[in-house]
Amino acid sequence: MSVPPPATLSRHNQLLSRTLLVSSLTLLSRIAGFVRESIAASVFGHASAINDAFVTAWRVPNLFRGLLGEGAMTTSLQTALTEEDAERGEAAGRLLFWRLVRFVLIASVVVTGSVMLLAWLLPDVMPVTGWQWLGDHPGPVRELLLRMMPFVVFVALAAVLGGALQVRGHFASTALAPVLMNLWWIAALFLVIAHHPVVEPAQEYERQFDMARELAWYLLVAGGLLVIVQLPGLFKTGLCGRSTGTPGAPPSALDARVRAVWRGALPLAFGAAVYQINVMIGGLMAEGLLADGGPSILYYATRLQQLPLSLVAVAATSAVFPAMATLGQAGQREQLRRLHADTQLAVVYVALPAAVGLFVFAEPVMAVCFEHGAFGAEGVTRGAAALRGLAVAVIPAGAVGLMARCCYAVGDLRTPVRVSVWVLLLGIGLNWLFVPIMNLDVLGIALSSAFGAWLNLALLLPVIQRHLGTSTRLRERLWRVARMLLCALTSVGIGFWVWNFVADDRRSALSLTLGIGVAIGAYALLTTLAGLPEARQALQRIGLSRGRTAGGSG
Repeated sequence: MSVPPPATLSRHNQLLSRTLLVSSLTLLSRIAGFVRESIAASVFGHASAINDAFVTAWRVPNLFRGLLGEGAMTTSLQTALTEEDAERGEAAGRLLFWRLVRFVLIASVVVTGSVMLLAWLLPDVMPVTGWQWLGDHPGPVRELLLRMMPFVVFVALAAVLGGALQVRGHFASTALAPVLMNLWWIAALFLVIAHHPVVEPAQEYERQFDMARELAWYLLVAGGLLVIVQLPGLFKTGLCGRSTGTPGAPPSALDARVRAVWRGALPLAFGAAVYQINVMIGGLMAEGLLADGGPSILYYATRLQQLPLSLVAVAATSAVFPAMATLGQAGQREQLRRLHADTQLAVVYVALPAAVGLFVFAEPVMAVCFEHGAFGAEGVTRGAAALRGLAVAVIPAGAVGLMARCCYAVGDLRTPVRVSVWVLLLGIGLNWLFVPIMNLDVLGIALSSAFGAWLNLALLLPVIQRHLGTSTRLRERLWRVARMLLCALTSVGIGFWVWNFVADDRRSALSLTLGIGVAIGAYALLTTLAGLPEARQALQRIGLSRGRTAGGSG
């Protein structure tokens, strides 16, 4: 196995700075996303069958966005492109990249057409079981899904472009793309609202359906933005341009590499992105299992949960995986183990208090974000229950994504896939147990996702130890996590007491901001006093402390 030249390793020196860049742009994207969802909730309300249909239909192309942009295709492509750059040079890497672009374009068109055909042909009621998988309003779900599916073509292309740019050390445009997409979606909402003034209650269903149809078309424009924003980076990194030959690799060899990327992406779709798949399955089942408004409320709660998950775990994984793939390809297992462990600790340091905070502040967070316009108190109550269940999944879902990619970096595809299959089957069974049988409403779907995430984590832990070995600092790291948990519980408790003392209305954004701000400040102070290296690193990054960062560049 060849060792990558210094040029490929030097692209990934500033991992923490890069993670901060990706996290900052992800934060902007999430803020814009919350504004988008808040506007939609105020217009459609907490018991809209049409909005349920819209978010259910959107889950299908959005799953491909998660798999391709944050999961399988990007991960598989990055591994192949890293190897190509290291073994044959950047010119060969560029040729492989464009072969992948052509292949993914064709494959995404085929997948999109196949899903559209399947959605058109499947009956509203499943044979034998009698399950109404599209709920009580199958027409809107089916039509909106057909309108939205072409989004997959755009997101597949954006995933290939973004994954290649990250291998070449360029991360800004890939993180900026979702920001622009959400800003366009907000503008589209205002356009749709302006075109459809308020009508009589008897006509509200048709009004909302017309609005949803228009939004589905505007969504395709947003998909185009995801691709366009990547184009300048292609020129900057040298991925745009023509080579005068194929250094060390004939066209047939390149085609074989492309097929290998696709074969690697398919199992990784289950291994590295099982949580996203589980969430989508839960969302689709919600349409047939929950009363009107349930799928929308579950979707809004999931969006809130995704803030710490995407801002910290997904951003860190996206920033670190190219370096992990490089170390794995070079056979540097000790460095890979250290990078994996340090990244997991850094993620837990931020995600742990976020998960505790979401659980404790669930009701005021839902109220501040969504309780206005047509979205009422009943929706807040249902959403808060779902958010508490989803908060329990933040830590394992973030850890599993990084662990699965670590397995991929050392060439293990099968184990994460086997684990994922069992987790998905368990999730489907738990959805049926918690909702129709135990009548837990949206909380049941959320708890199913949480159980699956923790099971996935438990099954992957011994796999990681087998591949990378057990760290001699395991006890020290576990003790650090225990101190993080104690500090998180204490600081969030203080913040909630402050919120409860000053809040005269649960919809008060100022009171919620104060309570969360106090909790953040208390956590920073407590973890610093506890001597946690992650706290010192965080302070150094914002210029509040001096001295050498412990733990190296992880």
